[in-house]
Amino acid sequence: MSVNISEILSRPSCQRDYVVEPEMDKLLLRRTSYRISHKEPFTLSVQKKDNKLYITGSTEVRLIMLCDRCLTEVEQTFPVTIDRVYDPKLQEDGERDVDELSFLDGCMLNADKLIHDELVLALPTKVLCKEDCKGLCSICGTNLNLSSCNCSEKIADPRMAAIKDIFRNWDE
Repeated sequence: MSVNISEILSRPSCQRDYVVEPEMDKLLLRRTSYRISHKEPFTLSVQKKDNKLYITGSTEVRLIMLCDRCLTEVEQTFPVTIDRVYDPKLQEDGERDVDELSFLDGCMLNADKLIHDELVLALPTKVLCKEDCKGLCSICGTNLNLSSCNCSEKIADPRMAAIKDIFRNWDE
């Protein structure tokens, strides 16, 4: 959702609160995406003081992610806290930050981009459905949390297949 902050930018000192309803349905990353199962409207506060913009707000977003071991869908809740300071003077001097430019386009502030940036920083490196997840059988693909399989637990290393054939021929 975009918010028009031209009124704030045109005054020397001003503060406004906007009720923002996130429009994004997915968190899109380069190699994957996560479905958003729950998002709440929240209040985004934008204040101009000393020629700087102070942008604050907080909300909660739930993402549907896959367990890294068994590929079961897991819903995880992420608190999102937005606390940004934007200095237009730095942009004029050529010292602009790429991050600042991503959520502000002229007088339009992109609240979805602010939420996206905070969610990306909060993502865990590993997602598990439960702490003791057993994962999938590497042979048949059975989810070992739900049932067991009759596959051999001893997995032959394919790089050793030639040596295994030598020993098999020796035994004959």
